[in-house]
Amino acid sequence: MASETQEPPILLLVDLQHGLVEGPTEWGPRSTPKLVENVKYLLETWRSKHWPILHIQHDAFNELDNPIRAACPETFAIHTSAAPEGDEKVFVKHTGSAFFAEGLPEAIKSYGKRKVVVIGMDGAQCVNSTVRQGDDLGYKMYVVADACASYGTEDYEGKNVGADNTHNFAMWMLQPYSKVTQTADVLKELGY
Repeated sequence: MASETQEPPILLLVDLQHGLVEGPTEWGPRSTPKLVENVKYLLETWRSKHWPILHIQHDAFNELDNPIRAACPETFAIHTSAAPEGDEKVFVKHTGSAFFAEGLPEAIKSYGKRKVVVIGMDGAQCVNSTVRQGDDLGYKMYVVADACASYGTEDYEGKNVGADNTHNFAMWMLQPYSKVTQTADVLKELGY
């Protein structure tokens, strides 16, 4: 169990936007079939405990074919499963790591030295960048693998790597930088 002096963890939702959660058909299938269900569960859990929640949106403003641009409000919008409530803050970034979002580093520091739990999209890209930079900055990072998702990609030889393989490998790559866990286990891993 958590000690009474342990500060509650921050839930950091990375790029859970309509244009990623419900990506274009040309991206192929997305990993993590229970993504939306797990995101909702974790948000409900954090909200019921009044723990800090921070939302990140990616604005790919210079990529005209990317659906997560502020210029495309429907796909740029935060997905309904992850919509902010009350005074939950939203930060916008233009690069991979959420730590480059204006105001986010200061917001995290304002909570003191807390564990940071990351969920979101895309596991092989922005989630990966965020977690690795968070570790570099000295934060104790946690990633909830089944509350993150990835799309397939091509390897360096041009061979198609499916969404599930891409996601599994992305989560494997994060193990040196974070505790990779599951929705059902994260509270126990955090000491609650």
